Amino acid sequence: MMAEVEWTQRDEYYWQGPPGWTICRVFVDGMWQYELWFSRGDAGTIYGMRASLTAAQDLYRQKLG
Repeated sequence: MMAEVEWTQRDEYYWQGPPGWTICRVFVDGMWQYELWFSRGDAGTIYGMRASLTAAQDLYRQKLG
């Protein structure tokens, strides 16, 4: 079983997770969404968008599971 990942809220729109992983809150099509990103240097890859922070954290667990 995977250890619980800690996400640190840096501001109203940004949570920092394990090295390279972030969740960003964005306003899209009239509602807030949470994007899961992995970045290394200047390059970033979006892994998905979810309707809640919890769902974005779940998506991270699925990607690494």
